[in-house]
Amino acid sequence: MTNPTDGPIHGWFELTYSNYLVLHRTLMQSMPIEWQECMVACLQELREAYRHIEQPEAFKVEAATVHEVSDLNKRQRAQLGITEDWYRGATPPEGWSDEDLAEWRLHHEDPDGPRYYRDGQEIDAGERVLLPAADPIPHYRHSYVEPRPPETPAA
Repeated sequence: MTNPTDGPIHGWFELTYSNYLVLHRTLMQSMPIEWQECMVACLQELREAYRHIEQPEAFKVEAATVHEVSDLNKRQRAQLGITEDWYRGATPPEGWSDEDLAEWRLHHEDPDGPRYYRDGQEIDAGERVLLPAADPIPHYRHSYVEPRPPETPAA
């Protein structure tokens, strides 16, 4: 290996673009003591090796689910600040009959489908976004989650 950034950690992240690894305290505290001791030693070594680099004061981490923009419903898009434009910037007239509006839409609707915008920038319909979700793992103060060894395939 010529570059340490192409090593085992890079491989562990596989093809994701993740820049962080989030570990659940509840699950780590539920692991055997020997495992916890090894983990703490690795974390301490990492902390010491980069003490000279400015670190963020805090992080905001929340559970989420992954969705493509085009799969979001109106409420979900609004929650994420994403707008949908079917009419290439035009706005349907107000006060028209349903029949007139249907004809207007027929003539103005983009045949390529809607365009999506977030923070004033166009985003791709296939872009993956995160919707906040409930965390299925209980808070560490209230739970022990028994670890299970990986199942071995039947011979």
